[in-house]
Amino acid sequence: MSDQDTVVSHLGKLRDRAAGEADRLRRALQEEIEVASASDDDRVDMAADVYERSKIISTIQSLEAKMRLLDHAIAMAREGRYGLCESCGTEIPIERLEIVPETTLCVTCAARHERGVLRYFRNLEG
Repeated sequence: MSDQDTVVSHLGKLRDRAAGEADRLRRALQEEIEVASASDDDRVDMAADVYERSKIISTIQSLEAKMRLLDHAIAMAREGRYGLCESCGTEIPIERLEIVPETTLCVTCAARHERGVLRYFRNLEG
């Protein structure tokens, strides 16, 4: 097995784990909704339920975003480009890849991208 195959396999396992967790949370959310709709909760309990559901939905959305990023990283690994910043082409330090395996940007380019996104949303607000 080549290094490229090992990376693809590792990223695939991470993606499968995220997909499994998202599926588990979707089932738990569905069960919670079914149980809540069958009961006569007071307003405080209903508010707490809504808050908990929103946290679960947010976690599912984060997992789905991570899966998309992992899919992209897997595609880059298959092309032999995993570990290279797709913006500037520099090598991404192994420490960064170990912490954020789905990343395809070096720290400098990721920070530049985040600043651009923040600027975009500030412009929408004001």
